[in-house]
Amino acid sequence: MKWNRKYAGVLAGAVLVAVTVSSIGYRVIAANAEGNEQEKKTDVAQEESGESFMEEGTTQIKTENQFPTFSVGAVTMTVEEVYVESGTVVEEGDALLKITQESMEDAISYYEDAIEDAQDALETAQIALESGMLEAEYELQDASLSAETAQSSYNAAVSELTVLVDEKKEAYDNVVDEIELYQEALDNGIYYSQVGAEEKQAAVDAATTAATDAQTALVAAQSTYDAAQTAIAADMEKLKSQIAANVSYETLQALADQVATDYVNVQTATADLSQKQVDADTAQSTLEKANLTLENAGKEYDTLVQTANDKLDELYGQLESLQEAYEQAKRDAITAQAEIQKEYEEAVLAGAYAGTEYESTVAELAEKVETAQEVLEELLEGQEALLSLENGVICADRAGTVAAVIYEAEDVLQDGVALVSYYDMDTIYISVEVAQEQIALLTVKDAVDVSVSGSRGTITGEIASIATEKTSGGSISNVTYAVVIAIDNSDGSLSSGSSATVLFNYEDDITEGAE
Repeated sequence: MKWNRKYAGVLAGAVLVAVTVSSIGYRVIAANAEGNEQEKKTDVAQEESGESFMEEGTTQIKTENQFPTFSVGAVTMTVEEVYVESGTVVEEGDALLKITQESMEDAISYYEDAIEDAQDALETAQIALESGMLEAEYELQDASLSAETAQSSYNAAVSELTVLVDEKKEAYDNVVDEIELYQEALDNGIYYSQVGAEEKQAAVDAATTAATDAQTALVAAQSTYDAAQTAIAADMEKLKSQIAANVSYETLQALADQVATDYVNVQTATADLSQKQVDADTAQSTLEKANLTLENAGKEYDTLVQTANDKLDELYGQLESLQEAYEQAKRDAITAQAEIQKEYEEAVLAGAYAGTEYESTVAELAEKVETAQEVLEELLEGQEALLSLENGVICADRAGTVAAVIYEAEDVLQDGVALVSYYDMDTIYISVEVAQEQIALLTVKDAVDVSVSGSRGTITGEIASIATEKTSGGSISNVTYAVVIAIDNSDGSLSSGSSATVLFNYEDDITEGAE
């Protein structure tokens, strides 16, 4: 009986619908109830009216997973019995599987110990926050008072020096300061640094290298993606032929595993290719911006240097007449002012740092309290979910049809692994390939007319997604893009594996464009 369940699991794995909407389009893998799998390829039937066209596809469904609502990684949670299998129809609350009594006892003990530790940690963090806030508040007030005193002392000293320095001293000071400022800027290349010429040149060099590297990476990612697509196509064909040949379970299992691995590789390569394209575009944009920034910096540098030289000529013309009156006042004031300035800045800096330190200390302690609270709440929620299990039985969290059962008796539950998956029958999906010259006529959420084999009348669906990358064709005449259609199936009238014809109408779009 266990072997039959595993064999059914292999076929169910092949039957499961894999719906992928990404930059490379939409792929559907399906097989019929007898385990014979094939990827249907239909000829495109396009109307010649110029106002609509038709494409053919196959109805498919997705699955949703149910995960444990309590931790299964802290202790060994062993399955004692499984009550459902693929195809079982369940109601919410129906038993799915049972955890051994020993596992339940270990898990309950784990939660009791972990919650006690978490409560102690939370209390410790709360006490640390209270005491830390008091200490930080005291240090802040002390530093603020020192800063206020320094401000008063600085203001009084500056006022006294201002009385001693007459208008000629102030005039001379201003001229000397300006001369030193402009001369230093010229001598030390401050204007060059000010406009960031070296950094901007380095940015251009770096952007050039990055653009080259990004393009190289894009080419490599494209190659990897093409190889992954080729591999999965070959393995799918092999799997089909082996199923048709009625080979052994072990051979089917190995081939199914390889197809799954190929699928993951395609997904990974797809994501990488998309990212590499974004990286290449970003790198090129960055290079163009860097070149423009460097050019503007050069112009700004020339302007700053010319302005500085003109200003120096003007200032040196004023300096000689002001120097005699300024010398005495400078000797009296420069030392005292420098000292009080230093004392003032040190006190203000200490006060400002104390405020930052206070906020940082309180924030850090509060974060520890919040983290401890979150840990405790998470443990309490997990404990509640565990204790709600009657005799260790995990029940269905919804009504539906079981698509796959992940575990068997004596298996150990794993973190992040679903218990079961359910068929999502509320929405039916159809993937079709649309020619490049028609894809621009379509928009996501557009309504379409669908005829499903075995169903009477026409059903209204809508476009769920349109691929941004082509899925077939090497020239404009045969390039196609994947378009996914969604149909409301809340009444459960449709099923997977039926052939369908999708009619795309775009008469209104053409009329609006003509207007």
